[in-house]
Amino acid sequence: MYGLSKHDLKTMQKKHEVQRDYLSNHEFNTSSGQVKTLLDVSFSANHSKRYYSELINKINEMNNIISCQSVEYAPIFITVTLDGYFRDFLYGKFDRYNPGKHSKLIPNNERFGYLKDKIENGEAFTIKNLYNVLNFQLNRFQKSSQYMKIKKDGFKAHYIKCIEPHKKDGVPHLHMMLYVPTHYLKPLLALYKQYFPTRQNTMKLKNCDEGQINGFQWKIESAPAYILKYIFKSFIDVENQSELDYLQAWYIKNRILRCVTSHSLIPAWVYRKVLPLEKDWFYLTEMKETGIVEWSKEDDYFRLEDEYKRTLCYEKGVYKLMYKDRIIKQFGERKEDKPIDIHARISLKYKKKPKEPILIIDNQRFIKNDNELVIFKPIVPINKRSSMDLYSHYINMNKNIDEFDLNHYALVKTELIKRNFIQGVIEPIKAFNTEFSILEKD
Repeated sequence: MYGLSKHDLKTMQKKHEVQRDYLSNHEFNTSSGQVKTLLDVSFSANHSKRYYSELINKINEMNNIISCQSVEYAPIFITVTLDGYFRDFLYGKFDRYNPGKHSKLIPNNERFGYLKDKIENGEAFTIKNLYNVLNFQLNRFQKSSQYMKIKKDGFKAHYIKCIEPHKKDGVPHLHMMLYVPTHYLKPLLALYKQYFPTRQNTMKLKNCDEGQINGFQWKIESAPAYILKYIFKSFIDVENQSELDYLQAWYIKNRILRCVTSHSLIPAWVYRKVLPLEKDWFYLTEMKETGIVEWSKEDDYFRLEDEYKRTLCYEKGVYKLMYKDRIIKQFGERKEDKPIDIHARISLKYKKKPKEPILIIDNQRFIKNDNELVIFKPIVPINKRSSMDLYSHYINMNKNIDEFDLNHYALVKTELIKRNFIQGVIEPIKAFNTEFSILEKD
């Protein structure tokens, strides 16, 4: 089911449990003296109910913003399905691929992957490769002059995007609820047919004579609920569910995001930081339009003031709720500025063996290990180690992933990808905090 075997499901279940144990068993002290685990502050879709509530909040905010606009917005439900020949790519078959006709639909860059090169080399595609093809095709659509005209005309296009697998083989397809001013509807329909000409996308919608097609529909009742039914069936019940099903395992195995939304007016880190003072995302977003706002992630600071002089302020651990010049509420403890240490890590309570003193005998360095002297090997920077040495270390980490620091794991994997020693897409280091990969065992 979804292109996964029972072995895949078992492996993803183990990975899920390892991740949750890691997050649950690592604690840190907050600036206010509270003891929290990494799970308490996680926004992982696989482990945290905070992700679910944040998504609902953001979608509600988006619909509230749209309802307050001076022009009428139309919800458009877009579906993008890949042409049938892409399925062949999973098995390394490229007989139906026509470079002159299909080349523009396939990426060959760092962001989406060098997939044309894979075709030339006869390499089979992965599900993640097909996911990147979908995102590449949607990116071309959104970067087209006709789509960009919406922004040039002074309007915004809002969207909620989710990915679903086909039940039989796991090949992904895309759903998106797109909100645009109503007068752009027809031009975008023509643009959609141009960029996504696959028969499955452009088939005429049954029992409809208004020009709607299978992949482009705009007669939608309760648009938020319509798209959310596609999103939420893939979510894990983090409070009551301990066993993954095949659909949830598909997202974890292939490292595919369940949901992506257009950018808010205020960055997500500000929304999350301001939660102790205010949880209404629509109110916070409205401040951007009607009040005075400023923020700096580098300085760990924000100040949000509405038109009635109510101010939400945060600076380096200290929260303030103010009305005009009067402080209504204040809490938190100021973080002292410290010199930046490029070797510093987050301090987690985790038992480690105490360091043994190094002994020098006949110019050879030794260290005690269970009362025996063993040769001491100094730590060599990752970029200075040989590829074979790094690869052996990488295999060992995958077998014992809970014993290693995830940032170190991410750095090793990234270095091996850069050297073309293993295949993969280079991702931000922070993405490995809860979404790292485990090699499958034979």
